[in-house]
Amino acid sequence: MLPDWLSGRRLLIGTGLVLGGVLAIVAVRTGQVESRQVQTEPVEPTVSPGAPRRLAEALTIRTITERDPAELDSAAFRQFYEYAARSFPAVHSALDTTHVNGLSRLYTWRGRVPSLAPIVLMAHVDVVPIEDSSAWTHLPFEGRISDGHVWGRGALDDKASALGILEAMEALLNRDVTPRRTVHVALGHDEEVGGRRGGRALAERITAKGVSPALVVDEGGAIARGALPGLTDPLAAVGVAGKGFLSLSLTADGPGGHSSVPPFRTSIEVLNEAMTRLRANPLPSRLTGVADAMFEYLAPELTLPMRTLLANRWLTAPVLRAVLNRRPATRATIRTTTVPTRLDAGVKDNVIPTQARAVVNFRILPGQSVDEVIAHVRAVLDGLSVQAEPIRSTSPPSVSKIETPAFRMMQRTIGQVTADSVVVAPYLLPGRTDSGYYADHSDAVYRFVPYQLGPDDRSRIHGPNERIAVDDYRTVVQFYTQLLRNADRLPTASGAEAGPNG
Repeated sequence: MLPDWLSGRRLLIGTGLVLGGVLAIVAVRTGQVESRQVQTEPVEPTVSPGAPRRLAEALTIRTITERDPAELDSAAFRQFYEYAARSFPAVHSALDTTHVNGLSRLYTWRGRVPSLAPIVLMAHVDVVPIEDSSAWTHLPFEGRISDGHVWGRGALDDKASALGILEAMEALLNRDVTPRRTVHVALGHDEEVGGRRGGRALAERITAKGVSPALVVDEGGAIARGALPGLTDPLAAVGVAGKGFLSLSLTADGPGGHSSVPPFRTSIEVLNEAMTRLRANPLPSRLTGVADAMFEYLAPELTLPMRTLLANRWLTAPVLRAVLNRRPATRATIRTTTVPTRLDAGVKDNVIPTQARAVVNFRILPGQSVDEVIAHVRAVLDGLSVQAEPIRSTSPPSVSKIETPAFRMMQRTIGQVTADSVVVAPYLLPGRTDSGYYADHSDAVYRFVPYQLGPDDRSRIHGPNERIAVDDYRTVVQFYTQLLRNADRLPTASGAEAGPNG
């Protein structure tokens, strides 16, 4: 039997060796990460000086969304397309234009090689309603250019994309450019309410007869600074997937009566406990799937110690979860989110309501299902007198491929037209867009528009003072122009890449 001092010494040495081995592995893995960025030379496609003014004028048209198609101001949408026809005469002369369900538009630019899979550029022209015009610096439908920005509802979401695509095509047509592949431009009219009559119908038309687009590009990701600790360069986050959607109705019943003699527990109190339980027991975060791919792209670009953290997720996962969960934007990329969005109870301040109702919205990670989330909710609320019933739901769309020529082409295009050195990485869009209707037909559906989105700008989307920097809008036009040029060099089904002239 060994003396106690010798046993203790051996334990200490063994622990030191294990710790040294772990540190060695960490150091090696940190040093071995290689950049996945694509080296590019900047290009500056010409942008018409009148482009910002045309966007501003488009923002004066009140294409406000409504869930009930009968309540839409159809005249406003027709006015928008009439304005587009006047502003982009070459596009409307050279391209086939099809009306889809009345208020969406499909432009088709026939390619030189019709047998090749087409590309699809997407945008939507509907905008959300205005809650309070007095909260705006410039009126939401004034279309003002001021302080280096174009102001108005739809400037970011999503008329900058719609006008930017049309600007790019007009410029190329005026230079007698004809794409090698056919280009579809799908402008939906109801994306803000699910896109069922617009975006879905457009996708069904484009993908009819088994057509699988070589590339689909929609809104979604943007360029952010300070997106992650240790990342000094701007991040161009390219959405390769979106989340699913579920709205659940929670209803609690209880005794009513006069507020002067309250029961031990009211319907409101039961409902409050239900929402408290859901917030305290979220579905677990996941560092797999799109999150894992994003970390692979980000790790080589980070400074220490964040590079070490991301390069050694086998060891640092708990710490990484804690870091990412500190920020709403990063938290949403690694978990199915839960948030109450509507409350309804009571009719008078001295009457106890017999029923209280809330709507809770979930944005579901790829790999999880609507049924899983409903089962989780019912398990968490077990024992409470609360009914949970789904209102609306959409399953998470398929995840697009990343290690492909199409994604590298997106990287190259972003690098060519952005003024700063940016890090391009795949990203999970926390919401959904009409691009989800293509996810089962193409493995190259990407969500990105190259405008700068700072912390203060996130609240402008669907909120007061929506605006886009004039310089950013020029970059948007350049992005679509260069994307159309670069798409001609995507490999064919045989694997051959076209030359610069097709």
